[in-house]
Amino acid sequence: YTPTTPGHIFDVMYDPSTNQATWKDISNNLGDAPITGIAYDDQTGNLYISSDFGVAELAAGSDTWAPAAPGLPMVAVYSLTISSSGRVLYAATHGRGAWRLDLD
Repeated sequence: YTPTTPGHIFDVMYDPSTNQATWKDISNNLGDAPITGIAYDDQTGNLYISSDFGVAELAAGSDTWAPAAPGLPMVAVYSLTISSSGRVLYAATHGRGAWRLDLD
């Protein structure tokens, strides 16, 4: 927890011609809690994060994080993986097993 240093998720753009990077805080409405996993859906542009409070989604073009889906447990999730070919997000939890979310 870092109440005096805001931001847990950043969009970083690197320009190799200038060797410079720009950082944009996209934590937006998330609370001050560590992020334990992240997955990017390259087909939709949606971003998924996991934390001690489940899985959240930032839809492409949105600035508001929301629960990824109803029914996913609000427990510590330590790993996220997207199968692009199967259009499935897998979430590995602490004590509640592994969950899958169909992305289509």
